[in-house]
Amino acid sequence: MFPALLLALREGLEAALVIGILLGTLRQIRRNDLRPAVWQGLLAALLVALGAGGLLYALSLPLEGAAEKIYEGVTMLLAASVLTWMIFWMQHHAASLKESLATKVR
Repeated sequence: MFPALLLALREGLEAALVIGILLGTLRQIRRNDLRPAVWQGLLAALLVALGAGGLLYALSLPLEGAAEKIYEGVTMLLAASVLTWMIFWMQHHAASLKESLATKVR
């Protein structure tokens, strides 16, 4: 449970960083009219994440024994793969992320 909490905290901090960059850029270029779109995007992302989590949880409920263990293992490997890919992607794009977001907003 604790490792999952740490991962969720780290992902939340990364998301907050991106949201902060977007809102800061909007303020700098005086495009406050676009701020609601950022918050709507955040809400949509939260709803999709909760829906996907709920679906994965619902799919795991009827499983028992070996099938449950296999499902958990595959889910953990998939999550680890996505996180590993994101880490490498962030390392590769971190330097240009702020400028890229600012350019897209303008």
